[in-house]
Amino acid sequence: MKFTIKNSLFTAIVSELHKICSSKSLLPILSGIKIEANKDGIVLTGGNSELFIEKKIPLQIKGETVVEVQEGGSVVVLAKHFMNLLKKLPDDIEISSDDMQLVIIKSGSIVTRMNGLAAVDYPKLPEIKILHSVEVDLTSLKDVIKQTIFAVSKNETKPVLTGVKMEFERNKLTCTATDSHRLSSREIQINFPGGAHAVIVPSKSLTELLHLKEVSHASVHISIANNMIVFSTENTILYSVLIEGNYPYTQSLIPTDFVTKITMNTKALIAGIERACVFSEEWKHNNVHLAMIDNSNLKITTNSAGIGMIEELQRVIRVEGVTTIDMTFDGRLLLEALKGIREEQVTISFCGVMKPAVIRPENDDSYVQLISPLRT
Repeated sequence: MKFTIKNSLFTAIVSELHKICSSKSLLPILSGIKIEANKDGIVLTGGNSELFIEKKIPLQIKGETVVEVQEGGSVVVLAKHFMNLLKKLPDDIEISSDDMQLVIIKSGSIVTRMNGLAAVDYPKLPEIKILHSVEVDLTSLKDVIKQTIFAVSKNETKPVLTGVKMEFERNKLTCTATDSHRLSSREIQINFPGGAHAVIVPSKSLTELLHLKEVSHASVHISIANNMIVFSTENTILYSVLIEGNYPYTQSLIPTDFVTKITMNTKALIAGIERACVFSEEWKHNNVHLAMIDNSNLKITTNSAGIGMIEELQRVIRVEGVTTIDMTFDGRLLLEALKGIREEQVTISFCGVMKPAVIRPENDDSYVQLISPLRT
């Protein structure tokens, strides 16, 4: 194997794959990255027991030659040391290997030799039996993931809650995440040819999907098997196992009746909650108190005995129902929910004492979030 490649491009992709390579696997070879050179360019593969990513680097990108392959072949290099070396090389690089898996990296006058591993010993990417497949706009898919993934549980005792539930129906995809204290659900329009189907995708896999760098208006092909999901773009294939188990029926958790509903300016409310969180650090749950004043203003308050207190009034654009609000929320969770709202105005529906509040963009039922209040 022998090829020459632009260092900045190669290093960026190696760095991405290094993050998912396993350092404590029963298979030591999974701590490495498989490099394959062929007539069409370079293919890099990295992964662990739950996730594999295959990245293709074509010979040319936007008409510019970025790879020159002098000899085909493959080898596996230890990801950590390889990445650290690439970051310190000044020029474009030449990489070659022989039958003894000795990898030679040249950059300018610098020559480095590293011991490699046989590519034949690297796990083969699974051949899956596809049950369903669908094409989705990548930007739209990333948006729906960003607006839900923050609500997954960080507690491994309930594995199903550490993933995002993706429900495919004939004309829509709904993503839902919850940690039992909050919930975020968003739907987008798609054209799904099969019958309704739902899977639970690990949040770690979806985080890597968010890192994909593709051209604007790119699409992603989603293939679903019994225990795996595959996301494919022009130059990247992401293989992920699915989480097994029964996801809670969350639709019944969303209240349909409210006591009070207010409409606020989204950016102003986010800024107010951020200021309040400066003084909420000593509280276990970043307590931020919300109260209605004079039927037209929302008072945002945090009081810390050790730091101080902050209080501000924000104008309520519109209020419906009872004008009495007196509740405390986790400021961090409230911020994460509000930052998922892209629209100029947000509505918050309060459904009674110690009942979850419902957060939505104004006039948009495709995105809904629940956040439970704190007991004070």
